[in-house]
Amino acid sequence: MAKAKLSLAGEATFKATVTIPVPGGTTADVEWTFAWMERDTFKEFLKNLAGAEDIDALMDVSRGWDLDDAFGKAAVEKLIQKYVGATRAVLDKFISELSGQREKN
Repeated sequence: MAKAKLSLAGEATFKATVTIPVPGGTTADVEWTFAWMERDTFKEFLKNLAGAEDIDALMDVSRGWDLDDAFGKAAVEKLIQKYVGATRAVLDKFISELSGQREKN
């Protein structure tokens, strides 16, 4: 895998695959587009995360997804209502990607 070239200008978004738990013991992988946050914004987001509503937290970090359903607040709300573990899966992926804490095999 090629190493990414760093740019201090930063990026507006980044993509990562989120594994969403599906009832019945299976999972579904969704390519998610996340908002890129600088350190201070990220720290503030984490500080406020405990009191945030799921939909608000997901909309703060999300910019899109690779699903047949169009991305938007109503669609994200439907996702988190239908798949209870989705919020945690998305936020865990966002935090691990932004902070550089990769999952171990």
